[in-house]
Amino acid sequence: MNLYRKWIQHLKGNDMTYLQHLIFAFFYGSCCLLAGFYLIIHSVLPCFFATAGSDLVTRLNVIFKKNIR
Repeated sequence: MNLYRKWIQHLKGNDMTYLQHLIFAFFYGSCCLLAGFYLIIHSVLPCFFATAGSDLVTRLNVIFKKNIR
């Protein structure tokens, strides 16, 4: 299957336009980076962000299960 077909199939499978997908993926990708930042800070300073990273990842998991088909 060529790249264009995979691209279109993915967008149709998720019922999104390219722009909707771009915004969705960019926003949640940024959230994942933020969770990673929290976890890095927590690894050095355990008193900070004790559950922030895992809380964010848990919320993202719920969102992805609802939105990704």
